[in-house]
Amino acid sequence: MRIIAPPGRLSSGDDAAAAARRRAIREALRSNQPVKINQQGNVVDERSSQDRNTPSIIVPEGKLAAFHWYQKDPELLEGEKAAMRRYFPQFRLETLPDGRLSWIGTLRVNATSPPSDWTLQLIYENNHPSNNTYGGSIKVYPIDPDLNELREKFGTIPHILTDSRGSLYLCTARTEDFKAHTTHSTSSASALAWASKWINAFELWCTGDLPTLEFAGHVI
Repeated sequence: MRIIAPPGRLSSGDDAAAAARRRAIREALRSNQPVKINQQGNVVDERSSQDRNTPSIIVPEGKLAAFHWYQKDPELLEGEKAAMRRYFPQFRLETLPDGRLSWIGTLRVNATSPPSDWTLQLIYENNHPSNNTYGGSIKVYPIDPDLNELREKFGTIPHILTDSRGSLYLCTARTEDFKAHTTHSTSSASALAWASKWINAFELWCTGDLPTLEFAGHVI
């Protein structure tokens, strides 16, 4: 005679104990109070005699470090969103695979006839707001037209830079013009306005209506 055990889990008592354990860990983490971590990296349950007798280290109260600027300063992010909704509502906010935020949208610039469309991507660096590089911590990348193709066509183009990943972006502002203070910082809307200024200058430069000296010499 054989006894066949149907598929299923072990006793519900085990499930209940596991659920209680998860609740205890969750509450310990939520309380933002000192917690004990054992040799295996588990949160110590003071109600368990086995846990109490295991060597453990106390983690003082505090929060995990936020890597991205918008996690550290959510109010700044809301300000960025409000500025873009007001001035450039056609741009949408996206999160890149590495966690950085970016705005993507299109400008229709009529410096020349017919007007031209520029699809741009504005990317916040993780140290935003910061002005330790030209253009600041908001980098503007033309998607269409492509800067690489434009450089092949025209040769040297004023005010374009290469980032640490080898991609070209617009040098929209001098370091001293990009505000990076805790109470007042340059927004994505301002960076996009600077980019618009660059695009207008570039198109007039292409038609010969703006001399190279003025475009390249920070006169505009």
